[in-house]
Amino acid sequence: MEPNRTPRVPASKQADRPATTVGLFFGGRSAEHAVSIRSAATIHAALCNAGYQVVPIGIELGGSWRYMPLTQDTFHQEVDARACAVTLAPGSAGQLIARDGLPVAGGLPRIDVAFPALHGPFGEDGCLQGLFETCGLPYVGAKVLAGAITMDKEVTKRLLSAAGLPVVPYRVQFAGQPTPAWQSVSEQLGPRLYVKPASLGSSIGTAPADDPASFAQALAGALEHGEKVLIETRIVGRELECGVLETGDEPVASVVGEIKAGTQDAFYDYAAKYAADSPATTEVPARLPAEISDRVRAMAVEAFRTLSCSGLARVDFFLSEQGELFINEVNTLPGFTSISLFPCMFEASGISIQDQVTQLVQRAMGRR
Repeated sequence: MEPNRTPRVPASKQADRPATTVGLFFGGRSAEHAVSIRSAATIHAALCNAGYQVVPIGIELGGSWRYMPLTQDTFHQEVDARACAVTLAPGSAGQLIARDGLPVAGGLPRIDVAFPALHGPFGEDGCLQGLFETCGLPYVGAKVLAGAITMDKEVTKRLLSAAGLPVVPYRVQFAGQPTPAWQSVSEQLGPRLYVKPASLGSSIGTAPADDPASFAQALAGALEHGEKVLIETRIVGRELECGVLETGDEPVASVVGEIKAGTQDAFYDYAAKYAADSPATTEVPARLPAEISDRVRAMAVEAFRTLSCSGLARVDFFLSEQGELFINEVNTLPGFTSISLFPCMFEASGISIQDQVTQLVQRAMGRR
């Protein structure tokens, strides 16, 4: 893996830097901890190049916050458990305080706005956002309600369906329930399925199922990551993504991107997403008929509004071999790694990553 390098900001740009100080939160308690750190590296570089003062705050898997200012050009590879443990002082509008009460050389900064670069539970599910609101700190991205809704894939599907938007056919399985018979599930949803945790991303805990043995194995694996699991029809076709960004009064959609898993039967799992030798590729913009691209972009914005999203989101789609579009998932804190599609799709739409983070910070400050 390449080092997470943060380019130095030219002196001329430092002189023009706005007074806004951004607290960049990364790591977190979920299984997507490592992905979050990679996203944070990209966001940190973009914020610095946009002229912001950035305060990195790493969150350990156990939940402790660590004040981790950079001392070199390379962004952190992990959360340092030896760094100063901090928290937000309630009612102080962003003042960090040392959790153990010990003084910190130079004092701890006050942050003007929080930028969560977190994925999964305790990061994009509304919990952290509720804390920010309680402390009176503006923050980038979805508010509490939208975070909670979109973190639960089944609730998301129900709301999208109620709004008339197409979703992948599914059923729900809870921990402790009798395992459904393969025959009944395959008769309902088809002989090719995906089984996934209801509240996790990056394909963690997700597996295909094509027969009784693989179904039982996939179900057991998904239940290791939560008590609620989705069993979905596996759509044969193309995997598309579209970003949504609030740049003014209205959310706008990016160009459409496509993920190509590498082989016809390949599964775009965690390794395919992030391994250096992955055969998976992406194409931005996707080669689609204008009519399909326009439908994807319109549906992405409609899903964004239906779920009360704000700031940004990435909406994932399947385009079946029969030409049917299905919304797969909605991510309110999409990845910002070097291979993530959200920033790439907006750069292809004419909005640089520096402008993306600037608009997100400015919008967060505007809803103070």
